[in-house]
Amino acid sequence: MMNFMELVQARESCRSYQDKPVTREQLVNIVEAGRLSPSGCNAQPWKFLVIDEPEAKAKLCDALVVEGGSTGCPWRASVPAFIALVEQPAKVMPAVEAYYGDTQRFAQGDIGMAAMNMCYEAMEQGLSTCVLGLNDQKKMEQYFGIPEGYTVRMVLAVGYSAEDSEPRKKVRKPLEEVYSFNQW
Repeated sequence: MMNFMELVQARESCRSYQDKPVTREQLVNIVEAGRLSPSGCNAQPWKFLVIDEPEAKAKLCDALVVEGGSTGCPWRASVPAFIALVEQPAKVMPAVEAYYGDTQRFAQGDIGMAAMNMCYEAMEQGLSTCVLGLNDQKKMEQYFGIPEGYTVRMVLAVGYSAEDSEPRKKVRKPLEEVYSFNQW
C-alpha cells in the first residue's frame, strides 16, 4: 500500500482506457470520497452526476465539445464512466456572506478538493482518472436536466488505464520557487 506522498507522486491523468466497465459500487465509492471533502462553511456546494450508460455517455461526449469544435478529450468515447462535478448554490454562514457578499466565493475551491479526493479514491481502487475542464454548459443542462444556476465545473473520466507503465516523472516548478516562510 502506498503512503500519501507516493500516491500523490504516482497519480497522473489517463487518456487511454481499457474496454472494461467500472462497477457502480466503485463509482459510488468515488462519489463518497467527494462527498466527504471539506468545504467552506460546510456548504457542500456540489452534486455529482454519474454517467455510465451508453446513451448518457454519448450525450456527454457531445457536450464535451464546445463551440468551435474544441475539446480537451478527443479520446472521450473510450471512457467507461464519467462523473460531472456540478456546483450548486452554496449556503454559507450569515457572517461570511455579510463580509464577502458572495455565497459562491469558496465553491470552486471546494469542488477542486472534492475532485482530488475522488481521483485518489479511484486510484486506491486501481482506476485511473482525468479531470476535464471543457464542456458546453447549455448542452449539459439540456441533456441531463441540470437546473439553471448550477454549473458543471469539471467532468472526471474514470476507468482502467490501457497503459501498464510506470508513472511519468512529474514536471513541476522547483520546490524553492513555490513557497516561503512568513512573508512573500
